[in-house]
Amino acid sequence: MIDYKGVIFDLDGTILDSLCVWKKVDRKFFKKRNMNIPINYKKNVNSMTLLETAKYTKDICGIDDSIEDIINEWKETAYDEYKNNVKLKYGAYEYIMFLKQNNIKIGIATTCERKLYEVCLKKHKIYSLFDTIVDSTLVNRGKNFPDIYELCAKNLGLTYKDIIVFEDVIDGIKGAKKTGMKVYCVYDKNSLEKLDDILNVSDEYITDFREMIV
Repeated sequence: MIDYKGVIFDLDGTILDSLCVWKKVDRKFFKKRNMNIPINYKKNVNSMTLLETAKYTKDICGIDDSIEDIINEWKETAYDEYKNNVKLKYGAYEYIMFLKQNNIKIGIATTCERKLYEVCLKKHKIYSLFDTIVDSTLVNRGKNFPDIYELCAKNLGLTYKDIIVFEDVIDGIKGAKKTGMKVYCVYDKNSLEKLDDILNVSDEYITDFREMIV
């Protein structure tokens, strides 16, 4: 029995096995400048928008490049990866099709750039299946706040109690929980160091979306 009317998916690390992309972006970016990746860098930028991350990076590293140039450099590297190499997480396609077959509304709440997620979702032939996609350009704060999930729910036309959110990182889980929605964590190897915190905060934990097909 399906006891929810809508699903909101995070994208990177949840539907898409894409977090390795940003490791490549970081390595290439800092190597070009003969710099090591700062300690706790990934942890600190995990829930930031691309703009917030660029400002943070410029500030802590004392980089001369403009914010715009930093973002464009990241996008160029990432676009090639999203277009050619990023795959769906295990069971994601099957679960999305299951939801559509059962008339469950589905949305995406992501900090990912539109150009990146659009080319990737179209490649996997699922872009048109989503009822709404809300990215960070449509809200003022990052995913440790509830804004992006609230807007996505509004676009779906559903109350919070009727929605499940799928996330993979602790800040996103906490942000979504602030709405009162149920939040399920999806396994991603990049989040294992925070697993105890994730299990304490999330309502459920799954390793494969096929666990959700009833």
